[in-house]
Amino acid sequence: MGKETKNEPVQSISNLNEEQMEVVKKANGAALVIAGPGSGKTRTLIHRVVNLIETGVPPNQILLLTFTNKAAREMKERLMRIIGDKSGLVWAGTFHSFANKILRAYGNKIGLLRNFIILDEEDGKTLIKRIINKKFEKAKKGMAETILTLISKAKLKEHAVDEELEGPDFFHLRNYTNEIIEIAKEYEQEKRNLNLVDFDDLIVFLEKILSKDSEVRNLLQKSYPHILVDEFQDTDIIQERILSNLYKEGNNLLVVGDDCQSIYSFRGAQIKNMLNFRDKYAAKIFFLTRNYRSSRKIVELINDCIKKASEKIDKELKWEKENETDQKPQLIISQERREEAYKIAQEIEEDIKAHSSVGVLFRAAYWAADLEIELRKRGIDYEFRGGIKFFEQKHIKDLIALVRVHTNPRDITSSSRLLKLFPKIGEKKVEKIIKNATTTEEIIKRLEEELGKESAAPQILLEIYREEKNAAAMLSKFYEKFYETYMKENFDDAQERKEDVDALISMAAGYENTDDFMAEITLESKTKEKTEKRIVLTTIHQAKGLEWDSVYVLGVANGIFPSARAENIEEERRLFYVACSRAKKKLVLSYPQTSGRFYDIQLLERSKFLDELSEEHYETRVRTDGEKENEAQKRQMEQ
Repeated sequence: MGKETKNEPVQSISNLNEEQMEVVKKANGAALVIAGPGSGKTRTLIHRVVNLIETGVPPNQILLLTFTNKAAREMKERLMRIIGDKSGLVWAGTFHSFANKILRAYGNKIGLLRNFIILDEEDGKTLIKRIINKKFEKAKKGMAETILTLISKAKLKEHAVDEELEGPDFFHLRNYTNEIIEIAKEYEQEKRNLNLVDFDDLIVFLEKILSKDSEVRNLLQKSYPHILVDEFQDTDIIQERILSNLYKEGNNLLVVGDDCQSIYSFRGAQIKNMLNFRDKYAAKIFFLTRNYRSSRKIVELINDCIKKASEKIDKELKWEKENETDQKPQLIISQERREEAYKIAQEIEEDIKAHSSVGVLFRAAYWAADLEIELRKRGIDYEFRGGIKFFEQKHIKDLIALVRVHTNPRDITSSSRLLKLFPKIGEKKVEKIIKNATTTEEIIKRLEEELGKESAAPQILLEIYREEKNAAAMLSKFYEKFYETYMKENFDDAQERKEDVDALISMAAGYENTDDFMAEITLESKTKEKTEKRIVLTTIHQAKGLEWDSVYVLGVANGIFPSARAENIEEERRLFYVACSRAKKKLVLSYPQTSGRFYDIQLLERSKFLDELSEEHYETRVRTDGEKENEAQKRQMEQ
């Protein structure tokens, strides 16, 4: 399983390499550390803190900032193992927890009561929903999340440009609708009335105090003359401004990160914070380039895949890991998505036999759907990160219910789910419609009686069940005639969910009849024991910071990866870099030549990121005609 923390014993300073030792001993004043993947940056940060303490710095004058509570805990634990109780005096935590500490002490400077309550994400959604429900008869599902995201974006990105604007006024210079502006205003006012702050407020208010109140700023500069920041490439404009206010010449500000792993611009992260740091602070620059994670051949490919980046600080990773195998990364080309899933599942079975940890990475969650089926068929247990498993999502369950009812009209659960999609059908009417019903005709007739003949719903179902014998055709017609509108009315992210719908229909197109399709997606193998090592399926964004023995990157095709919806090709290239650098021993890149629905086959071209790689850094998997035939026969037998 991919490691989220490094739990190996903390090495003594004598075991640091020359690059790490340079940072530990010489990173005084303002210093920027460019740390490549697998280069031991956390170990270096910890020993820098230890060195400061050993050279006479009081531990309570050290501020160590990172982005997750888990990372902060890990650093504290490592410090404890080296210096014991002194580590408890070092202030180590997230930007948000530090902001909370300062606001509790000095929030009154900006009119904030010190006993404020912090809204978590769910509480924020509830408050927004209450406001929305006053203004709309029926709010779309997901509307609250979307508006909260817009408010967050405005605070952390746009408000930072317009420093003089207060509260929701930052919306007025942007292209937001009047409704969103009114909701944002009421949300901010409601928080003030109730003495609430959300997570974004913590950062915004801290920056406001530091920039407006010289007394507090000077006090904190004196209190924390030694500041260290991990994952600096993930900072946004306001976090960088906080650091700028906390630092003064003569103090120490050490920031560590990898500009090539800056992949969170959708959260406000700014790569320019790293790119501009050296000039802004007249900073020393250090490099950690020795990769202790990956094999030599993988390191060579990692270096190659980022060469075309136009936004980067040049560095060359060096291979340091002793590895029993040194195979080249592989490129697997499949004819279509089910074949890609089949091949990767086969590879994973071999990895399991070799007791290897496995990470399967993809640009968008829907691309893993076919592989999920293959793994379930083989009894391979897996963990899914970056969202809900494909077949557990509401819109996928809704559509599958349509096919289930066709296959078995007595399936009460699926009938109930399907009928509740239609207007004016609640629990009581559902019970009346499905009671003792044994055919789809009976269900549809009773539905018509409840809705009246003016409703199109019964006719839609009648057409589907009478005329369409193929699951893909059923799903297509239902989506086009009803569910597309339903999604637009009920989901604020309907366009993103359409990709899942397309994936489901494309999957269904591979089966001649509905029985085979339903058997495939519900099959849980009883003949194979669950694997001891869990396989992780994850989006690349969720994979950052993790590592596995074997890594598979799926859907490496133009329009998929890089994503057709991506606004920044440079960040997409950095995502590819992050994906490839998760692998320790084995790296497999994969894409199918076709995708899409049964009546709308889409030809896929290999990703431009593959074209940017030198062919000497990977091997393309080529199959003979005989191997293709044997594989096809084996798949047929398994089905």
